[in-house]
Amino acid sequence: MGGLRHENKYFISQAAYYMLRSRLNCSSRVDFYAKADGQYKIRSLYFDDIFQSAYYDKIDGVENREKFRIRYYNDDDSFIRLESKQKLGKMTKKLSSRLTRPEVERIISGDTWFLFDKDDELLRRFYLQSRLHALKPTVIVDYIREAYIFEDVRITFDMSLHTGNFNCNLFDPDLPTLPVLPADRVIVEVKYDEKLPDKFSSLIEPAHPMVSAVSKYTLCRSYF
Repeated sequence: MGGLRHENKYFISQAAYYMLRSRLNCSSRVDFYAKADGQYKIRSLYFDDIFQSAYYDKIDGVENREKFRIRYYNDDDSFIRLESKQKLGKMTKKLSSRLTRPEVERIISGDTWFLFDKDDELLRRFYLQSRLHALKPTVIVDYIREAYIFEDVRITFDMSLHTGNFNCNLFDPDLPTLPVLPADRVIVEVKYDEKLPDKFSSLIEPAHPMVSAVSKYTLCRSYF
C-alpha cells in the first residue's frame, strides 16, 4: 500500500447494511482477511503526542495530518503492522510495515531506539516522530469488519465499535472495552482511486448514505 486514494465514510442503519450486503454478495469478492462468516476482528493501538495533535487535528479538520497505529487481526499476533494513515487534502495514503510481538511490546514500553537501525523507511520515520513529538500509546480501538472488493473499489462495513480508553494493553484478550455506537449503527468506508464506477453508485444509492467525517479514532477518544 502507499498510493493516494479517495476515502468516503458514512453512517448507515443496520437495515441499510443488510440490503447493501446482499447486493455486494452478488457482484463483488470478499476481502482476504475474512473468516468463514465473511467478517474479521480488528484491534488497533493509536499513538498521539503530549498535545493530542492527532485528535485535535482531526476535530479541527486540518487538511494535512498523520497518525500512527499498530494493528492486528483476529487476535493473531503472528501478523502485526505499524501503519501511518495520512490525510493529504481530499486524499488519503496508508503506509505499513511488519512488526513482531516482542518489538511491539518494546514500543509500548517506550523503547523505540531499535527502530532507527531498521532498513525500513516507515519504522525509522515512526522512531523520529516518537522522539521529536513524544508519541505515546493513547487508545485501543476494536471493531468487526466485513469487506468487499468491487472492481477497484474497496467497501468495508465496520460494526461493534468498542473503545479501550485508558488501557493500552494491546494483547490482553480480556481487555475491558466499552461500546461507542448504538448497536444498529454501521460505519461504511468506500476507498477508490480516481472516481466511483457508475455501477457502484447505483448499487449503494438505495441505502441513502450521507458522507460524514467519521473517525473511529476520535469516536473512541471522545468516549468517557
